[in-house]
Amino acid sequence: MDRTPRPAVDGVLILGAGWLGSALATTLAADGVRVTTVRRSPHDAPAGGRAVAFDLETLGAPDATEAAVPDAFAHHELVVALVAPDRSRGDDHLRTYPAGARAAARIAQAIGARALCWISSTGVYGYTDGREVTEQADRSADSPSQRALSDAEDLVLAAERDTLRVGVLRASGLYGPDRDPAGRYRDVAALAGRADHWVNLAWRDDVIGAIRCWAGHALGDGPVPPRVLNVSDGTPLTVAECARLVARAEGRTLELPAPAPGATASPMRSNQRIRVDALRALGWVPTVPHLRVGLERLGYRRLAAEHQPYGPHTAQVRDFLRALSALGQGEHDAIVDAWRAHAETPGFRRAERVLGELLARTGREAERDAAAGPLLQMVRVPDEPDAIDPIAEPALAALMALVIRDVLPPDDFDALTAPVATLLRGE
Repeated sequence: MDRTPRPAVDGVLILGAGWLGSALATTLAADGVRVTTVRRSPHDAPAGGRAVAFDLETLGAPDATEAAVPDAFAHHELVVALVAPDRSRGDDHLRTYPAGARAAARIAQAIGARALCWISSTGVYGYTDGREVTEQADRSADSPSQRALSDAEDLVLAAERDTLRVGVLRASGLYGPDRDPAGRYRDVAALAGRADHWVNLAWRDDVIGAIRCWAGHALGDGPVPPRVLNVSDGTPLTVAECARLVARAEGRTLELPAPAPGATASPMRSNQRIRVDALRALGWVPTVPHLRVGLERLGYRRLAAEHQPYGPHTAQVRDFLRALSALGQGEHDAIVDAWRAHAETPGFRRAERVLGELLARTGREAERDAAAGPLLQMVRVPDEPDAIDPIAEPALAALMALVIRDVLPPDDFDALTAPVATLLRGE
């Protein structure tokens, strides 16, 4: 069930009825909201609403005035701006983003809107060292497009008034219906040297959910929501992980080539891990928390067909649980003794940290929970409801390592499973 907070709003004006804006209009119209969409060219109106053909750059010039705002824009409490350059018309970032932001601010102020939401990009950060990035991180000015994004955000944030709340939602790489990301990861030669770079993605309808969530808080009676929010699926993946997942979805095997000696890959626009804690704190939950889920929704049936309750290594998980249930007392005690010494080693502690990160990053929380269920049943001590067999800890570490064995580095897998290695070998 969708529990995303919804705005109680009398009219929404959507500036930019493209791929994302049109889907937003359809979603809001289905909620019974009166919607007006705006784009340069004539276009279909959302159900129960209207469509206006208007060039926002008319209002985006520095010397433009609110007097040029069309009457058709009046009587909308919420303005959502999804402005992007149209390359076929010769648009560029330097002009489009700041001009669109000025236009959006002038429109919102002129019509007496109560909230203005501007859709920006996490590309405004532009870090290339793989760091985690929250909304408090500094923005980059290394490229003209990043400067244009920052200028646009500043224009929108400066438009805030006592009667107008503003918000900037920085979205990661958008994908969804009619926008399949798989093509980015098929040219393995182009990916050489970038295998460990981070990718951040956001499903189209989850961005729509974020807009509705922010607006619901901005137009409500509760605490004022943050003015800046990141929007991503919350599961950064490496380029290698994306490429291998796409290959599996298409029934291919994949080996990413090592970069040639002395060769350097052309730089990616960013290499960073986007955090979405602030958005989650508002009640937003992504419906597509991982690229695997998104590819399944886009029709990649192989992924759905291969889905198993404990993940791609379901058979090995089951074999391990069966071996664990058949342990003799001597074998049991040997594992517990080995665990007591092994759990304190630096190698195990490091592997445990990697395990936690990868379980979240691969989107296998459901598989983790499914595998842990039968184990917890097995390790309860009979007639002592609150007691747990001491073999639970080494068994759980090994079980979780099996759930993500395909992405876990071999050294970490060995460190997590060392106390139960004989069980895994079937000895």
